[in-house]
Amino acid sequence: CGEQPKPATSQTCSDYESCRWTPGAWTNCSARCGPGEQTRAVACAGDKCLAARPATTQPCVGTHPECTQCTAVAFGGPNFDGWSLEFKEGEYTVSDMEAMGARCDDISSLKVVGLYCQTTVYEFGDFNGQHKGWEATFGRGAYDRMGLVQGGAKDNDISSLKVHRHAPQGVDQSGAWSQGAGAGGAGGAGDHAPRSSAAAAGALTAFLLAQFA
Repeated sequence: CGEQPKPATSQTCSDYESCRWTPGAWTNCSARCGPGEQTRAVACAGDKCLAARPATTQPCVGTHPECTQCTAVAFGGPNFDGWSLEFKEGEYTVSDMEAMGARCDDISSLKVVGLYCQTTVYEFGDFNGQHKGWEATFGRGAYDRMGLVQGGAKDNDISSLKVHRHAPQGVDQSGAWSQGAGAGGAGGAGDHAPRSSAAAAGALTAFLLAQFA
């Protein structure tokens, strides 16, 4: 072929078509209760991925059991020992407590279970209705005799109590994020009709996804 150079018999190339994005597992929701965020790692399996990179974050709803739990356990005798009674959400008069077996003049310690749970205890009769006395409210935790005194329960003669949820602003009484919580507090335990965790989570997820759309 005379002095013409010989054409190349090979050349470099890249097969990007076989490259694929490989997403990792989503992390747990960043929020224990209400709206949060999940993240994940996304790596390219190959030299160069041509397709759009999958999302590395997404909104989520924290639905820990403590979001909706709300009970109180009263103990008699030594701290967290002796007799004990569990009280679910509601109001308990002197008669109610006695009917359940409580010895109202011998409540030495108290446990409040639930992230947004509160228990208010009263000194006299039914919620101090007939006589003015001390009242004290306790959030989630365990309170021995000294803890009760420091919290405002001046002696162990607890005559009546109320167990209720009090969620912070933005979280409704079901433990889920409230769409209308732009102003004002969340209110008391009777301000919202209870919803199942699944229904609350579904409604919140739809709301959050609409915000990110």
